[in-house]
Amino acid sequence: MTTRFALSWWLVGPLGLLLLAGCNSVFTPKYRVLVDAIAAPDLPAPAGGKSYRLLARKSTVTGQQAQVDVIKACVDAALAGKGMFEAPASVPPDLFIEVGFGVAATPRVDAGSRETFLQLAARANASRGIDKGTGPEVWDVRVAVLGVSGRMETAMPLLAAVAVEHIGRDTKLETRIEVPQNAPVIGSVREGAIRTLEGGAAPRTPARAGAAVNPVRAD
Repeated sequence: MTTRFALSWWLVGPLGLLLLAGCNSVFTPKYRVLVDAIAAPDLPAPAGGKSYRLLARKSTVTGQQAQVDVIKACVDAALAGKGMFEAPASVPPDLFIEVGFGVAATPRVDAGSRETFLQLAARANASRGIDKGTGPEVWDVRVAVLGVSGRMETAMPLLAAVAVEHIGRDTKLETRIEVPQNAPVIGSVREGAIRTLEGGAAPRTPARAGAAVNPVRAD
C-alpha cells in the first residue's frame, strides 16, 4: 500500500502542484483595466530622480465632484515608486504633468457601465518655467476601470499604479489588461496616499512599484 501511494504521488504530485499554482492565479480576483499610452519617439526609459509639478487638465476635471487632494496623494505616491519627486514651489520641475480624471457614463445607467478614468500627460520643461509647461509632450497615459459603484477616489490607487507603470510606453491601441486585486503596489500607493493625507511623508519607493503590478493582456 505504501509503495502504491508513493508511486501515485510521484506521478500525480508534480501535476497537482502545477494545478494548485494555476488555481491561485485563477481564483485571485482581478481588475480589468483599459490602458491607452503613447510616448515620443526614441524616448529614453523613465528614470528616477526626475522632478515634476502636477497641473489640472481643465477639459476633464471641470465639473467633476472629487476630493482632489486624495487623487493628488495617490498620483504622488505612485510617481514616488519610480523615484520621481514633486519639485518645491520655487524650483522649475523637469516635467509638468497634467492630470485629468472623471467618470465617463455610457448610455446605460447600470454601475457596470460607468468608466472611472485617470489621465497623466507629461511635458518637458526645457524653458525652465516655474508654473506652466510649454515644451513638447513626452508621454500620455489614460487608464480606466469599469464598474466602480462608489466614489471615483476609491479607484485611484489602482489607476495611479497602472498609469505610472505605463509612462513612457506606447500601447499603439487601447489595451485591456488584468491586474490582481492584491497586487502589492496598489496597497503601497494607497498606504502612501493615506500617510500623506494624514500629514506624514509619502514613501519614496513603494514596494517595488512596477514589478509588483504584473499586468497581463486580457485579450
